[in-house]
Order: sequence, then structure tokens, then C-alpha cells
Amino acid sequence: MTNTIKMVGLLRFSVLTPTYYSERFDTLEQTAAHLFSPEHMDLRFRIFEKLCLPSLIRQSDANFDCVVLTAQSMPAQYLDRLRALLDPAPNIHCMPVGTDKHYQLLKSGYNSVPTGECSHRILFRLDDDDAVDLDFIKRTKRLAAGMLTLQGPDTPFIIAYNRGFYVRSSDGETEIFDACERAPLSTGTALVARVDHPANPYRFNHRKLAQHYNTFSDISVPAFIRTIHGDNKSNPTQMGITHKMRPKVIDDQLIRHFGVSRDDLAMII
Repeated sequence: MTNTIKMVGLLRFSVLTPTYYSERFDTLEQTAAHLFSPEHMDLRFRIFEKLCLPSLIRQSDANFDCVVLTAQSMPAQYLDRLRALLDPAPNIHCMPVGTDKHYQLLKSGYNSVPTGECSHRILFRLDDDDAVDLDFIKRTKRLAAGMLTLQGPDTPFIIAYNRGFYVRSSDGETEIFDACERAPLSTGTALVARVDHPANPYRFNHRKLAQHYNTFSDISVPAFIRTIHGDNKSNPTQMGITHKMRPKVIDDQLIRHFGVSRDDLAMII
């Protein structure tokens, strides 16, 4: 039997749920006040509009779907703005949701995209303030097809992209540097499995995915841009090799693989 694959991504844009941000805020009202504050919204929209969304829209292979999970309770001006950004992209879907448990909302987001007659899904994750390279979809499909042939169709596995760039903003200064990680990041990490497999790549902490699935780490090209700006939910750390490239080399690779320059990135955050 021939394996056929559907590729679906999901990112969260200010999702309101009692089981997300609970380590920082005591009540849902406090979480909402943070998520929907003008300062938070301004930063999130700026990075999403200038970095994350273009990296999806400009993919060399547009045959994929991506669900942008957001809050039904987001103020109307922001929800309307988000929908307006996504409307021109028929394969990127705005999905406002209520305040169910976090992981249940993620499952409903992935499952909202029909799989048709496909035997497998590639489910990838992405944060709204990060980006993937412009060949990410095409390369992931190729790697998934090869791994399915190698180990058979019944074994779920992870594809992680561990080489890329960080953009770190602190005290008015922006540092852009290369990194090659030794554990999976959140950016672009994908779970490949049969369509009836119950889990998705948010099921486990991304750094620990190799404890739960066969994991293929690809460092053939820089595949991610990860931003660090003070409003990150987690505390981003680098677990690997960093700062090996000269600025000119970084700029050349950013333009080649992401269509942005160091100056572009410095202006975003």
C-alpha cells in the first residue's frame, strides 16, 4: 500500500485557557489581562505579521494547512485584525476557541483539518513569534517519506530541525546569532504518524521528545528563527553550539533561507 501524507501545522495566538500560563497567573482573568493588553498585542502582531506569517505564506510548497488557534474572547479589534491577516491565505485558518483544557484545544485544532484518504499526517508546531525556512514544508515531506520507507508505516516518529538563528532583544539592543541545538526545539518540530494516532507534537515537552519517539534531527540547513524578547512564555535557552558564524555569513544565510536580513530582524523586535 502507498503511504499518502497530509501536512498540518498549528500555532497559538493568545489562546486563553486555565491550563496554559497557569504557572504565571492565578486566575483566568489575570491571564486575559496580560494576553490582551495593548503592549502584548502590539508585540505579538508585529512579530507574527513581519516574521512568522511570511515564513508560512512564502513556502516553496504551499500544499499544507496551518491552524492559528486563538481565543474567542479576544477583543474584537484584535480578532478582526488577525482574520484580516489570514484571509488572503486559503491554507492558513483562524480558529477561535473557548477556554477548554489546553491540550484538548490543540487536538481540536489539528483535527479540524480533513485528511481525506491520506494514510498519515505530518503535524508540526510553531510559535507565533518564530519562523521556519522557506523550504520547510517541501523538505519535511521528503524526509517523512524517506523515514516511512526506512522504518515502516506503523511507527510514529519526530522530525526536528536543530540548526538556525536566534534573535535576542534586551535593553534596547538586538543580537542575532547562529545555533546548532542538541535537543528538539518547538520551532517546526513535526510528528509523523498514521492519521488515527492520538497524539500531536505538543503532547510532550519538545526538549524531551526523543524519550518518547524515534527522533530524526536535521541540521542540513538553517531551519528556524527563534525570537527572545522578554515576553516569551518559557525561558529560552541554548543547548548546543552557538556564535560560530560571522555577521556576513549570517546575513547571507538569512536572506537565502528566510528572505530576511539582519537589519530586517533588528527592526521587528
